[in-house]
Amino acid sequence: MGQSHSQSQTHISVLPNEVVVSILQHLPPQEIKSAVLVCKSLREMGEKPRFWTWAVATVNTKDDLLKLKLPRLQMVQEIDVTHPSRLVWMKREGLADLFQVIGEIPTVKRIRGLEFCKGIQDIEPDLVVGVLNSLEELNLCYDFYDEEDFEDMPLRLEAEQLELLFTAVAEKTNLKFLQVSGQDMLKDMDETDETDKVDEMDM
Repeated sequence: MGQSHSQSQTHISVLPNEVVVSILQHLPPQEIKSAVLVCKSLREMGEKPRFWTWAVATVNTKDDLLKLKLPRLQMVQEIDVTHPSRLVWMKREGLADLFQVIGEIPTVKRIRGLEFCKGIQDIEPDLVVGVLNSLEELNLCYDFYDEEDFEDMPLRLEAEQLELLFTAVAEKTNLKFLQVSGQDMLKDMDETDETDKVDEMDM
């Protein structure tokens, strides 16, 4: 006479939290997205920032800055501002607001499209330096450009911002690649060793 075999099922809610967290740590990004939709307990545990470091936060409008306040994005490493609409709201206070939010997320290493954003000269120098010095790649230009050429120019800093940045780099930096253009900048840099801590420079 045949025997019937039944398989017992264990609901995820009875598993210890450390077991669930260990499972989540091994899930690829797409599976993490699905897991947080399963139930409330998974959503709460899945919101931990360490599970979302792979995410790229896209900021196309000022309202998108609210996304950077989400708990899951507090360890995000990359932000994308390359959408054309960025020029509409970042011309004045928008870029300052962006830097303020990014300054509260020390894990940010890359900002796509930053070199095309206008208004960095008007931002408080210490805030600018804090954000730029935490990045891994930075493209700088310290020359004068016509307004119509703005969209083709690299990031340009004011003298005070530039001086503070190089001073900060000399002490400690996350920068691995620094691209520099502009004769005024090169003259100033040739007289110092403040960029020795950068792995690669393109001048």
